[in-house]
Amino acid sequence: METWDIANKHAESIAKLFPDQIKVFDLKKIKKRDEVDAHTLLHKHIREPLTKEIWETLIWEVVDFLMTNKMHNVYCFFYRQKNDEFSEVIWTLSCAKLNIDDKGIPEEMVVFSYDLKLLGEKSKRLYRVLENDEFIKENFNKVSSLTRREKEIIQLLASGMSSPEIANSVFLSVHTVNTHRKNIINKLHIKNFSGLLKYADLFDLNTTNKISL
Repeated sequence: METWDIANKHAESIAKLFPDQIKVFDLKKIKKRDEVDAHTLLHKHIREPLTKEIWETLIWEVVDFLMTNKMHNVYCFFYRQKNDEFSEVIWTLSCAKLNIDDKGIPEEMVVFSYDLKLLGEKSKRLYRVLENDEFIKENFNKVSSLTRREKEIIQLLASGMSSPEIANSVFLSVHTVNTHRKNIINKLHIKNFSGLLKYADLFDLNTTNKISL
């Protein structure tokens, strides 16, 4: 990735403390693009390597967003790095802070980036969410419609238990458990067990605490 101009000595000294993690964009040297008005990159996970053109479009969209809302806030976004189908997927969290001059004019955009792989084992869960963000957004309302009991049944099904085993575990009849299973299938619109496991994994339904009776 290209190196952009460091706007001042203070920013340069900070960047030396965090090599490859901090970029300082001098807004006077970046041409504002027409796409900024459309906000094409805001509020979404970026699934392609950030070229200079993408960076510059995104930076101005963030500037516009912060200036319209609260310019002293920090804007955070995720982006995905994978140059080809064989390379490893790497997700990065970046936070952008706007620096303004004494007249209230945006002068710099400072972006701090954090490689989520540094989180170790915790990054696996976050990677699954980021890779399936569209599925999660599209199906959030379906999962919200589940009752606590139905979520518990999903947990037990995902653990490999049969209806009779579940009935014995939660002190229900097999008929009642099967009714819950039908309701789950109808609410989530799933056709097979793998579909159930996907919901359980992405929405953490396989870690739901059991209900106290």
